[in-house]
Amino acid sequence: MNSPERVLVDTSAWIVGFRGSGDQNAGEFLKQKIAAGQVVTSRIIILELIQGCKREKDRDRLRFELESLEVLGIDVHVWDRSYGLAFDLRRKGITVPTVDIIVAALALENRCLLLHFDRHFPMMARHVRSLNLMAMGPL
Repeated sequence: MNSPERVLVDTSAWIVGFRGSGDQNAGEFLKQKIAAGQVVTSRIIILELIQGCKREKDRDRLRFELESLEVLGIDVHVWDRSYGLAFDLRRKGITVPTVDIIVAALALENRCLLLHFDRHFPMMARHVRSLNLMAMGPL
């Protein structure tokens, strides 16, 4: 099911949400989407978040909670979209981290709103009109 109501939460947005430092409206939006079962994730996002854990207990809890969400797979279509994004953006003089390209491709392929707190996604969206973004606050 590729519902436009699904929200892919980037690592940057999770971090802002965990800290409670983002825009209150965006934080409330995230809580509502989690409660509605509309938040999705990816193993690459889980991996980035786990890198920041200090204790095994925190790592295990975080992994359990994130894996309870719908986990989007990175299939051949996502890889193809990633290759195209990376190539096209670089030709326009825009260089973004590889993981951000993959996350954007995941959002595009699965028709998700991408919730973020990362300056790279708006840079991409200026050239990829179908990338649907919401920031966790001013960048």
